[in-house]
Amino acid sequence: MKLKAVFALSTVLALCATCCADPLPLLPTSAPTLTPSPTPEPKVLTVCMRDEPDTLYLYGTDSVAARHVWQAIYDGPVDNRSYTYQPVILAGLPDLADGAGSADPRAVVETAAVGVGERVLAANGQVISLSPGVAVEDADGQRVTFDGTLVQMRRMVVTFTLQSGLAWSDGAPLTADDSVFSFELAADPATPTDKHVVERTAEYRAVDAQTVVWSGIPGYLDHFYYLNFWHPLPRHTWGHLSAAELLNADISTRQPLGWGPFEIHEWVPGDHITVVRNPGYFRAPGGLPRLDEVVYRFISDPIVLAQELVAGRCDVVTHDAASGVRAALPDLPPEVQELPIYGDKWELLAFGISPNREYDRPDFFEDVRVRQGIARCIDRQALVEQVVGTSGRVLDSYVPPEHPFYAGERVATWAHDPVAGQALLASAGWYDDDGDGVCEAHGVPGVIDGTPFQVAYRTTDDPLRMQTAQAVQTYLAECGVQISVDIAAPDAFFAPGPEGPLFGRRFDLAQFSWRVISDPLCDLFLSSQIPDADRWDRPNVTGFLDDEYDTACLAALQALPGGGEYEASQAEAQRVFSERLPALPLFQRPKVTFVRTTVIGLAPNSTQVSELWNVEQFDLRP
Repeated sequence: MKLKAVFALSTVLALCATCCADPLPLLPTSAPTLTPSPTPEPKVLTVCMRDEPDTLYLYGTDSVAARHVWQAIYDGPVDNRSYTYQPVILAGLPDLADGAGSADPRAVVETAAVGVGERVLAANGQVISLSPGVAVEDADGQRVTFDGTLVQMRRMVVTFTLQSGLAWSDGAPLTADDSVFSFELAADPATPTDKHVVERTAEYRAVDAQTVVWSGIPGYLDHFYYLNFWHPLPRHTWGHLSAAELLNADISTRQPLGWGPFEIHEWVPGDHITVVRNPGYFRAPGGLPRLDEVVYRFISDPIVLAQELVAGRCDVVTHDAASGVRAALPDLPPEVQELPIYGDKWELLAFGISPNREYDRPDFFEDVRVRQGIARCIDRQALVEQVVGTSGRVLDSYVPPEHPFYAGERVATWAHDPVAGQALLASAGWYDDDGDGVCEAHGVPGVIDGTPFQVAYRTTDDPLRMQTAQAVQTYLAECGVQISVDIAAPDAFFAPGPEGPLFGRRFDLAQFSWRVISDPLCDLFLSSQIPDADRWDRPNVTGFLDDEYDTACLAALQALPGGGEYEASQAEAQRVFSERLPALPLFQRPKVTFVRTTVIGLAPNSTQVSELWNVEQFDLRP
């Protein structure tokens, strides 16, 4: 082995010597060719909606179209998913359960000595300057009459802390003062916002760059105290404009700054809005957003929308445009999915139990047996399948079964049973004695014998509601109740009282919807919430008066969330409601989104107005 190695080495050296002595001419060589790395195509999601936003100013609109775009330029500040709230840009949500006993309380109910001239919430629910003779609730929860000497009252103080490292899309830091600026705008008379919480706010101040404190006026114990954080708006770029000017300024209506995953790039009126990745997004270190751009196209024609979806020029069609698209696409192609969820509104049939005195008609619905009988006569399951389809569902309470405060087995149900329904009507004095197919009054208190059971059914010109009214008309005719359907435009139907049929309590039966929210709205049917000359915007349009219901609901409202008494009282209020039926729950409407199978991450949620709530997590398959 060694000899072979030496021979091989000597041979190589000899050859090298020969080459060095008489070198061969070098052949020309070409430079190496470098293959450039391919530039990845930008990920662009196209969202198609029915409507174009009229403005993107937070306090200038409440349109669904604007809300779709807000999901891209803002993130939070708080999300509402599945009837619970989650902080997004806040370090956490304040909780009374962590109150005065904790080392660093975020929400407390404290006692304050209140005197003449201080703004308080009176016992009648009005915000007033305290003066002798005014009834208030003292620190022990007792109703007392102020006599001019200091009175101890309860008030709430809630602290909110922003996450660190938040910035506007122009790079400026987002601070607690931006939330205070937003509160100032919301409180300004020129800003068309609901002033309910603003009027009940004693102080809203920034303690430091990340901390803001909300203090309620004495007597006001807010169930939604953990939401009294005002959505930040950029004082550093908008502060030189008045609240009135911001309603029309381009920097607030067309190019608003945000802190979310995207920022406004362009708005072509009548065509589209494009948003592009925000490099300063606070969740960018985690790889978000996954898309580079989102284009919001405005297409009002449902047939064109359907065509664009099938052609791949729409990746998502939002729920507000979906009904027309479904009609145009009875058979979906395999590359398109339909994502139905239960909506955040419940449709109901309200009984005019205690109408306005000027609305003169027989007392049809005071007897609970009449309301229960009508509930038995309507086949709500068949109704929902007929007018909504399999994506809708029947409800028995004013909260859905998955709600954390749903009363479960305590909720009374009224299955379709027309024989039982007619028996209930007859026991209340309403039955057909002359064979004409319509029930008449027989010994009904306050009603002339022989009065036929003929009532008006009022609702809006929404196609689904008109279809529902026709179905109910048929069901009730089978039980001897004759109804005439009265259709009105929404503006007329929901007009304030006393002229408006709904809030003016000028109806027999009325169909409309309420929104389901995280805290059940038992106060929708409190006797103190009946609209009248004092306030025509109160929600108890049925005129329902029930001491047992009032007791349960008021106990829930006074208990505040987080305790066993609160949950038990909410359940009791639902029990009474489902038995006494001031309104018959009909169904939850579905919300349907169409999406191409190439889209990843779309997760519609019942309590999110826009299905684009997590757009920062969307992605596209290659």
